[in-house]
Amino acid sequence: MQSGKARAVSDTGPHLDIVIEHDAWSDVTNLAEHCEAGVAAGLAKLDTPRAGTAVVMLTDDATVQGLNAKFRGKDKPTNVLSFPAPEAEGYPGDVALAFETCAAEAQRDGKSLVDHTVHLVLHGILHLNGLDHIEEDAAEAMEALERAALAEVGIADPYNVRTEP
Repeated sequence: MQSGKARAVSDTGPHLDIVIEHDAWSDVTNLAEHCEAGVAAGLAKLDTPRAGTAVVMLTDDATVQGLNAKFRGKDKPTNVLSFPAPEAEGYPGDVALAFETCAAEAQRDGKSLVDHTVHLVLHGILHLNGLDHIEEDAAEAMEALERAALAEVGIADPYNVRTEP
C-alpha cells in the first residue's frame, strides 16, 4: 500500500478502505489482510452490522491528537478514535489509529503490532456499529465479542496483557 492512497481491501464481506497517512504503517506486513479477517470475524457476530465501507486511517500521534482535541476535547494522542457516520451517509464511518501510540502499547504489552492493530481496528469498527464500553455490562459484552472474533483469526486475548514494565 502506498502512503496517502486508499485501497479497498475486499470486494466481498465487510469493506475496509485503508488509508496510510504515516509511512511507518507501510512497514507492517499484511496488515490490511489481517484487519479484514479480524473485522469479518467480529461483524459476523453482530445481528445487523452497518452496510458500506468503513474508512480506516493509519496515521500518527499528532494527527490523532488533533482529532481528539477537536472532537473529544482531549488534547492528547490516543490509540484509536472512531467517528460513526449518520445512517443517511450509507457507510459505517471512520476509524483513525496513531502509529506511535499503537507501537508503544504493543511493545509494552508484549504483543505484535499486527495483532494489536487488528484488535484496535475491530474495536473501532464495533463502535461504528453502536457497541460501547461506557457501562460495565456493555463493556463486558464488547470485550467478549472482541476476544471471540480475534481468537477465530489466531489472535490471543487482547485484554490478557503482561503486567511488568
